[in-house]
Amino acid sequence: MANTRYASSLHILVAIAAAGEELLTSGELARQLDTNPVVVRRLIGPLKKAGLIHASRGAGGGIKLAMDASEITLGQIADIMDEDLGFHPHTISENLGEFEFLPHSILSVIEAQHKELHTAAITHMDGLTLKDLTQAATIRADLAALIAAGVPDEEIRTSYRIESGHLIPKS
Repeated sequence: MANTRYASSLHILVAIAAAGEELLTSGELARQLDTNPVVVRRLIGPLKKAGLIHASRGAGGGIKLAMDASEITLGQIADIMDEDLGFHPHTISENLGEFEFLPHSILSVIEAQHKELHTAAITHMDGLTLKDLTQAATIRADLAALIAAGVPDEEIRTSYRIESGHLIPKS
């Protein structure tokens, strides 16, 4: 079964960032993720502990970012969620007989590739921010809404521009 903690945490953080100063509840976020609010609360625990979000309980409570989305990198989130971004090496038996050197050598090469892939992914993700992801998501949502409203492609291309992570009509 695939680990979705990282992807779900990204979803939560993008939703919170897109909401701006509006507080979102674990119930609202759970509906977006099609899961239980308890699952959301378990995911926000490490994010709160790391200082990325503020969460308050009770009436009028909710969740919001504790810092600007441009200060949070996707690599940071992967580290907080303890995400392993590479493939998972297999194991081999210790009782291989006279040819045991080759299988162990192969496994050590595979394990080295795993570590290199993870490091390369985190390095790349450290160059991407939550703001980047939020702007991409809101632009796609704005575009989908225009298309759903029947606005023709040509009109979208000529009559809208991107500003602050949103598609807005040209003046």
